[in-house]
Amino acid sequence: DCSSARANLLKYIDGESIGNCPFSQRLFMILWLKGVVFNVTTVDLKRKPADLHNLAPGTHPPFLTFNGEVKTDINKIEEFLEDVLAPPKYPKLAAKQRESNTAGNNIFAKFSAYIKNTNCSLNR
Repeated sequence: DCSSARANLLKYIDGESIGNCPFSQRLFMILWLKGVVFNVTTVDLKRKPADLHNLAPGTHPPFLTFNGEVKTDINKIEEFLEDVLAPPKYPKLAAKQRESNTAGNNIFAKFSAYIKNTNCSLNR
């Protein structure tokens, strides 16, 4: 029942700054725009807690847990949120045209690579 939807978003930090993961930020925005009550838990990957290994072995955050189920793939999480958190209670955020979504994902991937790049000469 989505009338009481609660989600937990696990994202990572680098031990020095908080919130530098564009994938976590993207999921945060989707949940926020849909008006879902959710918790954000930050994880320092340099000092992983033991329960993280049990939650999703072999993968890195961000993860989404929803009603006890763990989701790890960003695109699948977005599709899941759009399917489960649907109108009329929650706003529709997906693009009407599938090509628009693909173009958006391509732009996002390039932007993510750009902001993570530490060698400025490669940005030209």
